Amino acid sequence: MFNGGSQSNIIKVNCNDINTINLTKLPANIVLLSRCDDYLYKGESLTKAIELFVQEYSETFEIDPAIIWSHLYGLKIELSIIPRVVKSAYSTEGNLLKGDVPVNGLALSPKHIWVEIKTSQIWSSSLIHELVHTVIWNQNSGIHGDPDHEGKQFSGWTEKHTKLIKDLNIHLLDLGI
Repeated sequence: MFNGGSQSNIIKVNCNDINTINLTKLPANIVLLSRCDDYLYKGESLTKAIELFVQEYSETFEIDPAIIWSHLYGLKIELSIIPRVVKSAYSTEGNLLKGDVPVNGLALSPKHIWVEIKTSQIWSSSLIHELVHTVIWNQNSGIHGDPDHEGKQFSGWTEKHTKLIKDLNIHLLDLGI
């Protein structure tokens, strides 16, 4: 399951061993959350992915990087290999999906996201996607993170956001992250 790419970007969390609960400082006081006997992305890999996100987002949307960092400040990133199912969600195109909808990431609030770890590589996760929701949510004064993506019910998300995610994930893949 975790053999993709040239290097592993994950560590196993063992709550009985304080050394494996890596208290690596992430930028902007971002905090990692995980359950015991689960996995986390390594702090240095996450830091690189987040730094690249801020750089690309600020260049793509012509926003000062300091503003993007302020939107991410204090973010809680919950990571887990344990999948989640929700009762409803929107597709990237804006279609409402109902029933038991499997998700690989969730923006839970303007300062809390959940990301499923499916492989050892960050590019294959929903991290960048959820960071976009976080920025939009904070740009909207905490009202919404545009849950329908490119749909018409909520504002904020455009095709440019979707392209940014795809391009940045390809860049992370090329870097082995």
